Amino acid sequence: MSLILLTGISLGKTLPVQSNDQLVRSKSNPVVSQGAMNYMLSKSGDGTTKIWVFFTDRGFDSYDEFSRAAQSASSRITERALARRTKVDRDKISITDIPVNAAYVNAITSLGATPRRTSRYLNAASFEVPISVIDKISDMDFVAEIRPMLGFKKDYSKVEDSSPSDKSGSSISLDTDTLSYGASYDQLDQINVIAAHEAGYNGSGVLVAMFDTGFRKTHRVFLNIAMSGRLIAEWDFVFDDGNTSNEAEDWSSAWNHGTLTWSTLGGEWADNHYGPAYGADFIIAKTEDVRSETPVEEDNWLAAVEWADSIGADVISSSLGYTDWYTAPDYDGNTAVVTLAAEMAMANGIVVCNSAGNDGPGSATINTPTDADSIISVGAVYSSGTIVGFSSRGPTYDGRIKPEVCARGSGTACASSSGDEVLTTASGTSLSCPLVGGVAALVLEAHPDWTPMQVREALMMTASNSTTPDNNYGWGIVDTWAAINYSFGPSFIPGDANESGGVDIDDVVYLIGYIFSGGPPPVPHEDAGDADGSGSVDIDDVTYLINYIFSGGLPPVGT
Repeated sequence: MSLILLTGISLGKTLPVQSNDQLVRSKSNPVVSQGAMNYMLSKSGDGTTKIWVFFTDRGFDSYDEFSRAAQSASSRITERALARRTKVDRDKISITDIPVNAAYVNAITSLGATPRRTSRYLNAASFEVPISVIDKISDMDFVAEIRPMLGFKKDYSKVEDSSPSDKSGSSISLDTDTLSYGASYDQLDQINVIAAHEAGYNGSGVLVAMFDTGFRKTHRVFLNIAMSGRLIAEWDFVFDDGNTSNEAEDWSSAWNHGTLTWSTLGGEWADNHYGPAYGADFIIAKTEDVRSETPVEEDNWLAAVEWADSIGADVISSSLGYTDWYTAPDYDGNTAVVTLAAEMAMANGIVVCNSAGNDGPGSATINTPTDADSIISVGAVYSSGTIVGFSSRGPTYDGRIKPEVCARGSGTACASSSGDEVLTTASGTSLSCPLVGGVAALVLEAHPDWTPMQVREALMMTASNSTTPDNNYGWGIVDTWAAINYSFGPSFIPGDANESGGVDIDDVVYLIGYIFSGGPPPVPHEDAGDADGSGSVDIDDVTYLINYIFSGGLPPVGT
């Protein structure tokens, strides 16, 4: 296989190719770890197992082959997705936009494997295979690694159905600009959403992707979404069709969980219920098959991430988690398939919010993709603000604090799938996550140019525990209005003209050299030398610094 140089290539109307992508992956040694093999053997009672196969490359032998693949890839990515990626400097076609080599998938299928999903993000494919052919697959030149399929740990929320008239909670109508929230008021007030709504923010223009078990789309809380054309797309990754509501093959409970979570984030029913982002656009994905008592595989979730990316989702809210054969060292943010996918989505400009899990109160009880270092994992608190016992805790294996933030996850008001006009309450980080996902949408509405990491920082640094984060609450309960009004600190210390990390006489000398002798400008940019905040760098800044350093004057303020 020849290595094709991709840097700087332009393909007509196609975007140039991202130049820092890994094109070829070395073959792992061993291709299947002993732990992975032991797990697959333990799960192969019928002689089959489900696996991920990671490939070494995408099979390009010539520029023409690559050019055709890149052109095809660009046609599958919407203008909205490309605009979102520009925020994170990914305004070029990436190798991760190009599908896996079909010949590789066919070669494995010829051994008796049944193909399931392919992942362009990871250059991998999932299969159900006879355990007896694992060695043959491992020996293929283009196979870099084999892993078992991970499973979703089912831990759905407790629900209590009731009619709208039965719902307790504060219902306010102070003036014509204030909504009447019904029982959803308290959970929104706790995270300061009401102020954002009163200021005119409701998620308008932001595209939110919901991943779950299915959705009762006819529920009254989703009526305005449907009537205003804000349900942009849907896909059932279980049955591979365009209907995410219950189907004939489903259990009647299939859409329960998804109805709870979507309504919590984006539902709207005047006088009864509102989600934080009730004015957002939506794409919804049915990724989980509830019919089996065994863990649900992760490949549908990964496929949904890539689908949402290509359409242009700004936010992903996922109240699902995956555990199974991984051991503690694997929860390091760099190992699990869904974790890697979540991080790649963030790198492509998507804010990813995921429930922390319901395995607390023990430490290090988070799952995947919650361990990803760039997503927003969400813990659950009571209405009092106290952490709920079941809320999963950090740290990650490599010592990072988790969760990032918290919201109401006990007795959370939401919609029930038992009828089109039935409301309910439910408990779990499954409910706190969509509250934060909705908040992320409001922040993006206010600041459409913010990157996912900026949204994450704004939520964390304005939360209730931001000065003393820990592995119970993370940075604390989110504050929507404060996050919207968050200001990012300067990337420099005012007055530190030479970027030494402090302000001293060396900065005075540096500025004198710059002003009078044509010396180098202040670093990282000129504003670092503007000690008096006048908007320019001149002799007054030198005087200001001398007075600060030697006479106890005011500290540098910058622009």
